[in-house]
Amino acid sequence: MSVRIHLDDPHAFYTNLDFISGRIILNLTREDTISAILVKLEGESKTRMAIPEDSRQRGGDTRIQYEQENHKILYKVMQVFPSTDIAPGTPSAYTLRPGQHEYPFRFKFPFNNGCATHTKSIGFAGIRLIDLPDQTSYRHVTKTLPPSLNGFSEEAEIRYYVKVTVQRPSIWKGNRRSEVGLKFLPIEPIRPPPSNAETFARRPHTFTAGLSPYTTRQSMFKKKPTQLSNTPPSVLVDARLPSPAILTCNEPIPLRILLKKQVESPEYVFLVGLQIDLIGHTKLRAQQLVKTETGTWVVMSLTGLSMPIVNPSDPVGTESTIDSTIWDRIPLPPTVTPSFDTCNISRVYEVQIIVTLGYGHPGEIQVSSIFPVRMIFDH
Repeated sequence: MSVRIHLDDPHAFYTNLDFISGRIILNLTREDTISAILVKLEGESKTRMAIPEDSRQRGGDTRIQYEQENHKILYKVMQVFPSTDIAPGTPSAYTLRPGQHEYPFRFKFPFNNGCATHTKSIGFAGIRLIDLPDQTSYRHVTKTLPPSLNGFSEEAEIRYYVKVTVQRPSIWKGNRRSEVGLKFLPIEPIRPPPSNAETFARRPHTFTAGLSPYTTRQSMFKKKPTQLSNTPPSVLVDARLPSPAILTCNEPIPLRILLKKQVESPEYVFLVGLQIDLIGHTKLRAQQLVKTETGTWVVMSLTGLSMPIVNPSDPVGTESTIDSTIWDRIPLPPTVTPSFDTCNISRVYEVQIIVTLGYGHPGEIQVSSIFPVRMIFDH
């Protein structure tokens, strides 16, 4: 006996309210007796973390080295054989002839997860006897189904799959199973109407006076560098995103960066370098153990710039905008999963803008120290 799953029109990614259909193909080389064929659409959110050595010693049981949680965030069952509308009193086992047998199935992905309502079946010899509430000791979150997630070794995984079980009534013959993995991305929530509202992060910066400017190598015939004044510029770096701050994969970041002049100074302020990072914080929980893993995606990085932003003739309070063509043609990586929150795993993002500024005069720029501006947002 062999059994496999054939999907109709398989998708690279499935999302909420999508249908998934296919056929169960059962091949028999001889007559065989089965009691039922069940197809399941399942989703699991699993975490497994090592217990610190000192915690194991205090707890008294040093044999338990890991804590784990397994949430059935999606669980749909369909019986494709025998038909569910057969008359009562029919046999509980059926003998099938040799050959190929096909049974169609069709599921619809729900919008929210449903692990809090999942039940655990207890049975014998492939026959379900009773359903009991499962996972009652876990914390549950009823929200949009989370995306597929991997890359954390054995510590965390969110996976979706279609599984078939051929139940056999004999205790001497095990059930046959097969499964096909799927990739899932949740549907984007309805966005609020467009507005001019913005969310922002600000950081002041004052240059240090009296330092020698960084210049390119000068020939002996060039004039001496211009002396910097004792009143260096002071600016307020302002990074802004539309409010609410929502970013989309494969699209540029709708970012604005402004510099506000704080004091009078005879020197220019230059943009010398700029780096934009997307930082993801993934919170994992297994029973009482909690940890946060951080990953960084560099969206863009430029150095060696000498772009004048703040002019000495600008009055105090003037806001100068950095040219967005530096980053507005660079899309976010397509491999970044959306923000989500499920029972034992959650993820949020922030944008980090690393700005390198300098002051002085064209060709004679005193480079400041690098400093970041961070913004937390929904992705």
